[in-house]
Amino acid sequence: MTPQSENQTQLTLISVNQNQPNVEPREVKCNHCGSGHFIKKRKNKKGHQIYICKSCDRTFVHNTDKPQYVVNPEAEYKKDIWDCRNLGIKSEVGKWEYKINFIDITQSWLLETAKKYVKFVLSSLSICSANRKVAAIKRLSRFLARAYPSIEPHEINRSIMIEFLVELTSLNISISTRAAEIGHLRGFLDMSYQNQWLNISRYLIRPEDFPKRPKPLPRYIPEDVLRQLNEHLGDLPEPVMRMTLVLQECGMRISELLHMNSDCLLQDKAGDWFLRYYQFKMVKEITIPISREIVRVIQEQQRYIRENLNIPYKYLFCANESGAHKEDFKARPKPMSRNAYAQYLNRLAKNRNICDANGKLWHFQTHQFRHTVGTRMINNGVPQHIIQKYLGHESPTMTAVYAQIHDQTMKTEVAKFRGKVVNIAGQVVEPNDIAADDTALQWFKKSIQAQALPNGSCALPTISQGCPHANACLTCTHFRTSAEHLPEHKKQLKQTDKLIEKAATNGWLRQIEMNIQVKSNLENIISGLEEGSDEG
Repeated sequence: MTPQSENQTQLTLISVNQNQPNVEPREVKCNHCGSGHFIKKRKNKKGHQIYICKSCDRTFVHNTDKPQYVVNPEAEYKKDIWDCRNLGIKSEVGKWEYKINFIDITQSWLLETAKKYVKFVLSSLSICSANRKVAAIKRLSRFLARAYPSIEPHEINRSIMIEFLVELTSLNISISTRAAEIGHLRGFLDMSYQNQWLNISRYLIRPEDFPKRPKPLPRYIPEDVLRQLNEHLGDLPEPVMRMTLVLQECGMRISELLHMNSDCLLQDKAGDWFLRYYQFKMVKEITIPISREIVRVIQEQQRYIRENLNIPYKYLFCANESGAHKEDFKARPKPMSRNAYAQYLNRLAKNRNICDANGKLWHFQTHQFRHTVGTRMINNGVPQHIIQKYLGHESPTMTAVYAQIHDQTMKTEVAKFRGKVVNIAGQVVEPNDIAADDTALQWFKKSIQAQALPNGSCALPTISQGCPHANACLTCTHFRTSAEHLPEHKKQLKQTDKLIEKAATNGWLRQIEMNIQVKSNLENIISGLEEGSDEG
């Protein structure tokens, strides 16, 4: 028997075995609430029994043909298509990928080594990541089968790898995809050499083989598009509208939003609120400060879940029982899919003609909200290490993607550099050295949402109960301003002098008292900003 026919026989046997997975009888339970109390109704067109649950009054189907997977890794590793459910591995949150297919790897030595490698990486990587590595190995397998059909591992040298890399360059794939595939292959070949899985040379792929990647740009949503979206938020189902509001302020990944626990709110001793959620990508829990407006949105959603689901449900948001293609929303105790959420937004964009500045219909992608929050924070002057902590990035490099400084931001920052930021007493109040320690979140809580004013800014956070000074910013200790507003301050000082003169003529004592304080504070501000500058 030839090696090729032997391989074909092996594949035939494997496919037969894979049609008979480890199956156990499936106990009839409600798909919605897990209850075992039900009554039979009828069978559907496929012959599957339909039941009505006595606990939640919903219908569900029990498919006896659907296998109950049993963890048996050793049996699964012998197959050429792994079902990771039989390995005891769950699919990544928000995704339903659970199979790894090795069949297109035609060289037996490469096939067995690829299995060893993927078996190892599955201990730390997701099924999706493992499949990307397998795809890179498959591409190498196709190249070797075409160019060197009888090659053995020890015959692969640097020249052959360069030939493969040149062919990879000629393919119609992006630079980032090509760089990723080269990285996957280098990891595979290096580990095969180190563990002596293959008799190959070392350093078959080198650092100079990687293409130079373009600097990634943030995919943020333009402010005009956000304005149009917010004008029509009421057209969305209530849960979807609340999801959008939370995304716009907090910028988490969509999988993190969809699987956020219902008990996600925390409050500190000062009465300020925080949001706690789990980052699946970074495998850690994160806590961020939020505004009282978002607190109310979350509390409304908690109430919605309690009123519309009469069974225990641990998540804050849920799916639509009829699916995203239906206008009416009926709560279903299951997380919404990321595609369904995007479908709601893009249907709204189409119905309401939400377009960019060029008149092109805007296509919403869920990750755009995260980029928007990061970019907006950079342009509001929030220190990068604070943004890193807020978004849960592991390194400053991840945060640097959002560091796209707008022209107006640059103008403001230059003005701050030339002069200083002062309060109504003319005292410098914004030092540039903010320590990156545990106090960062507290600083961020008080500073991130400072309100812009025509002649400066307010340091009173928007999450506070409200301004007690009733439009009297120039007599408020929370007022902040900088040198770029000097012309406005000087102009207002002249106007204040005239008001005091007129009030004195008419005997308006209250107006005189109020404006004398404003005049004094304006003089302090102007003096504080001009001190040490080139202006006379």
